[in-house]
Amino acid sequence: MRSDAARLCGAAILVLLAPLACRKTDRPPAGAGPGANVAPDASRKRDSGKKVAYWYDPMKPDVHFDHPGKSPFMDMQLLPKYAEEAQTTTAPAEKKVLFWYDPMHPQYRSDRPGKSPDCGMDMIPKYAEGEPVSAGSVPPGLSVVRIPLERRQQIGVTTGKVTRRQIAGATETNGVIAEDEGRLNSVSAKFSGYIDKLLVDRTGQPVRRGQALLTVYSPELVATERELLLAVENARRLQASSSAGAASDAGSLLAATRQRLRLWDISESQIERIEKKGEISKTLTLYSPASGVVLKKDAVAGMAITPGMALYTIADLSSVWVLADVYQSEMGSVAKGNPAEITASFLTGETFRGRVDFVYPTLSEETRTIKVRVVVPNPKGSLKPGMFVRVSLQAGQRDVLSVPRSALIDTGDRQIAFVEQSAGVYAPRAVKTGASGKEFVEVLSGLAEGETIVTSANFLIDSESRIGGIGAAPAGSAGQPAQPSGRKPDGSR
Repeated sequence: MRSDAARLCGAAILVLLAPLACRKTDRPPAGAGPGANVAPDASRKRDSGKKVAYWYDPMKPDVHFDHPGKSPFMDMQLLPKYAEEAQTTTAPAEKKVLFWYDPMHPQYRSDRPGKSPDCGMDMIPKYAEGEPVSAGSVPPGLSVVRIPLERRQQIGVTTGKVTRRQIAGATETNGVIAEDEGRLNSVSAKFSGYIDKLLVDRTGQPVRRGQALLTVYSPELVATERELLLAVENARRLQASSSAGAASDAGSLLAATRQRLRLWDISESQIERIEKKGEISKTLTLYSPASGVVLKKDAVAGMAITPGMALYTIADLSSVWVLADVYQSEMGSVAKGNPAEITASFLTGETFRGRVDFVYPTLSEETRTIKVRVVVPNPKGSLKPGMFVRVSLQAGQRDVLSVPRSALIDTGDRQIAFVEQSAGVYAPRAVKTGASGKEFVEVLSGLAEGETIVTSANFLIDSESRIGGIGAAPAGSAGQPAQPSGRKPDGSR
């Protein structure tokens, strides 16, 4: 009985100690930190007998760690680098460490490793690497960047050449559609009277040349018509008279009466109809002088009119103006006769082409812009007065040194391009630009023909370059000199 009890007690003790043994086996190595997890692949490889030289961040292969865990950058699992593989590459220990910096606050630097004073993260070393260019050619606050092939593929770095090509510089601005003032027509009567009937009674109504607009009753016109009929009868009666002077006077009176009606814009057909019928017309019809659209209607049935009073304003919109505002700094590329392209957000995929017709001689003091007038054909009437449009004023094509737009980073006070000096080595270069096309930009200085430049992922390279350039900039510029270990720029801990 006692032996059976002893065996049962031993089995119970083994059951209780088994979980503790498992936890001890899974415990992370010393120095890995309380939250570190050992990657399954790393555990299996270490069990296979390989020696781990260091762990690295797969997104930043140049950043090494002496223990497994998670990356402080992307929260990715660190990968092991084995001693056999490390022999084929340059070990970090063989490079000279310039300083250590906080990965979250690169302005904090130290002359020895340790923890960041702000977030408690491990400081990352910055190694000394040969700079292929002189310090004078690198803009202040930036540095030459080295990127391994693996990371270049991950961030999608592409390059292009600085070449000469034909560029038609374009000035992009906004404009508003307006009526062509040379195609406006005002309809008015040259005699007094009263509007009898409106035949076109709505603003915006399209009309044709010669279309009847309204009828007018005028006592003065009726009296002149009566004079015309009397002059016609008198001329007919005296035509067979023996007195040549009387017949001539009757003909002169008839001609003068006809001319008076013509001066009132009474057409020849209307005059002939009055003479043929021999009857006085109580009203007279006024016709449209041009085809177009009624922009303004002041005529009202029964209204009294006087000579010169505007009754209708008719605009021919088959050709319109675009009034664009151009800043005085852009006027060098704008001239009369230059082509222009007009687009509108509400007319998807449709482009209207015109030419600069006039550059206004005055500058707006409020906006510091100059009006530019573009004449644009509008056969379908799609462009209507008052619409806002986008205007691209084209300049003449020139053969110039140019780069893609995507190759330039505009910081506000300068433009930066990254030149590939060798495989994976990129040097920042300040570039002065000229005219801009849709896809390419003219280069005035800073780059030479045939140089290779970065055309994509250059913003990521620029970030790396600024991290390396912090501390190298002169006093008063963005960036601070290296600080003692664990101290902020103001000297406090």
